[in-house]
Amino acid sequence: MKNFNKKCVVLYSGGLDSLLAAAIMKKKGFEVNALFVQTPFYKKDIKHLQKQLEQFSCELFIKSNHDDYIEMVKNPQFGYGKNLNPCIDCKIFFYRQAKKLIDETNSSFVVTGEVLGQRPMSQRSYSILRSIEKRADLTDLVFRPLSAKCLPKTEMESVGILKSKDFYCITGRGRKEQFEIARSFNINSFESPAGGCLLTDKSISVRIKEMLMHENFKETELELLNIGRHFRINSNRFVVSRNKKETQVMTEKFKNTQPFLKCKDAPGAVGVFMDSPSTDEIELAASIIKRYSKKTEHIEYSYKNEEVIIKPQELNETLINSYKIK
Repeated sequence: MKNFNKKCVVLYSGGLDSLLAAAIMKKKGFEVNALFVQTPFYKKDIKHLQKQLEQFSCELFIKSNHDDYIEMVKNPQFGYGKNLNPCIDCKIFFYRQAKKLIDETNSSFVVTGEVLGQRPMSQRSYSILRSIEKRADLTDLVFRPLSAKCLPKTEMESVGILKSKDFYCITGRGRKEQFEIARSFNINSFESPAGGCLLTDKSISVRIKEMLMHENFKETELELLNIGRHFRINSNRFVVSRNKKETQVMTEKFKNTQPFLKCKDAPGAVGVFMDSPSTDEIELAASIIKRYSKKTEHIEYSYKNEEVIIKPQELNETLINSYKIK
């Protein structure tokens, strides 16, 4: 039987449930190593995550393996949820990262904020949770403090390092009990349960699926997934801002690094290419920007040392929509 110590790895998403899991284990006298697994489709402000954990004196570790994660998203063993979310395979991926951190930090077991029956795919039943553990080589080594009282004993409970009676029996999708526990820990600021994984968003998952069909996609495409209107001109993705805020963000981040189009003689949208475009592609992109910037007469294209002023043609809506990723 495994020798246990008072060190654990808490899978930390920045959401309330995982924050509660970390707080609860800290209160019970455990050293908590919080792990945030960063993926191309689920990114958070690391400084904010660290600030959340400061009040409980938990160290934050970051792990990322984008290539392996993307391969998993392309071919999930257990399929997708409602959109492009491979929740069971994703959870296995996260568990395996936690297993690595156990070895690196000399911790004993993994803790999660999972609630039995809360997520329709990955937390629907105890048998699913057990299957995920097994595939990550963590059978009986995952403790779920929010549902522990209504789950079978783990190995940690069998040897007495944990007692399920000291924890909770929360099930289902309600949040009332978590809010009450949060108040007891003076936790007043936390994310909404919706979470922020782009793979669960209907419209963005369409963009991701289309992007994954092209093997040579760029980091810039990942950064722009939840911004703008997306078009595919030949093999080149082109993104156009939808409002003033997006125009500002795209200008600040990409004007000097990517092929960039903007309105020359009136306020309006901006556009970003992922790769250097041909002359025909630039002219088509200028016409697309003109569609969303009625007052402008000229579009300026710039990239590296090249700068071109274009008077775009007005294209009909049907033609423009034929290039749109939707």
